[in-house]
Amino acid sequence: MRPQLSTMLTSTKTSRYEAVVFDLDGTLANTFSTVLRIFNRVMRDRTGRPWRLEELLPYFGPPESVMFQRMFPAVEVHEPMIEDYFRLSREDGHEIKPFDGISELVRELKSSGIKLGVFSAANTEAARIRVGHAGLLDYFDEVLGGDSVANSKPHPDGLLRLMDNFNVDPMATVYIGDMVADVEAGRAAGVTTVAETWGAAKRETLAAANPDHLIDHPKLLKNVITTG
Repeated sequence: MRPQLSTMLTSTKTSRYEAVVFDLDGTLANTFSTVLRIFNRVMRDRTGRPWRLEELLPYFGPPESVMFQRMFPAVEVHEPMIEDYFRLSREDGHEIKPFDGISELVRELKSSGIKLGVFSAANTEAARIRVGHAGLLDYFDEVLGGDSVANSKPHPDGLLRLMDNFNVDPMATVYIGDMVADVEAGRAAGVTTVAETWGAAKRETLAAANPDHLIDHPKLLKNVITTG
């Protein structure tokens, strides 16, 4: 039997959800400038020049290890790059901060007995490093990256894995993200989808994906979670 949720979210409301799952980059924390800087350091060391954002964008989506493998197929080239990427990720995180209101929200959710997860397209190790830099790692029951499932977003594998681990049903789960792939993954998993506009995608692009909720500020998440 699952534990009953407490009423700590507000004095009069409880969450209709037993599990809340967040995307990481552009949803929980502002990580983009740090990730791009680290990528550029790794790329510059191997290619002798800096890379522009528009050059790197076509490779983003799968876990970082897969990105480097696709860009540099030779094992003797991409394996040291992946090692350097993780090393630099551990060293360079001082600019990673949670978005406004996120720390308070996850603290309340955790105190209320709600299961908290992160499902990111990044490698699990990289995701855990960034969540740690944001000061949020202790609040989450599990951080899951795209390398830990057979299929990354927009496939629902990660959400299905988390729901199974948390022993919760899709109707009792909400997934929050900033990309169309997040909406598609959530819909395929049967969970409530929340698209937010403080991340990478434009509002009109997210609206066209028909999420269950579309919000423009982190502080509005609390209302969605408590009222559904």
